[in-house]
Amino acid sequence: MNPLKIIKYGKYFSESRFVAFATRYGKKLAFVQRAVVLFLCLRDQDTPKYVKAVIAGALGYLVLPIDIVPDTMAALGWVDDVAVLGIAFKIANRYIKTSHEEEAKKLFPFGH
Repeated sequence: MNPLKIIKYGKYFSESRFVAFATRYGKKLAFVQRAVVLFLCLRDQDTPKYVKAVIAGALGYLVLPIDIVPDTMAALGWVDDVAVLGIAFKIANRYIKTSHEEEAKKLFPFGH
């Protein structure tokens, strides 16, 4: 998926929706910790706006109940979500701080 296409899902992102998602799936899905790292990077004032737009789009896609591959399909349902998070991680990588990763581990020790 093109990073510019990911940005359009940013309108579905909100902190409350993300926190609800992370709380619901945090102990069930290993990639939630990585999503929390992106969330913390998004909230960091040092992160550039274009990176924040990509992160918001990826997290919006994650919390959106309608996906390319429905999340209700066993293990396959989360593959598209993980792929979108991977793209966002690649773009945000240079702005992710050690403090983001440490805080995510404190909040959600499951996964890495």
